Amino acid sequence: MGTRISTDLGDARLVKLLKAEANERDTSIKDVLVRALESYFADRLETKALAKIAESSFSEWDDPRDADYDTL
Repeated sequence: MGTRISTDLGDARLVKLLKAEANERDTSIKDVLVRALESYFADRLETKALAKIAESSFSEWDDPRDADYDTL
């Protein structure tokens, strides 16, 4: 079952770039968009995961005695 999405990119240059990329790779515009979205969200998920891991590194610095410095 497919899911359809429709949007106005608002920039003819983007449409030309999509078409050129699809032509260069001998694939469809849909495939170019899917790969681009997958890459974008993979990067976002990785960034969020790294930020979550980093939180524990800074927990030792969470000291109420430093509250005055936190407001600077």
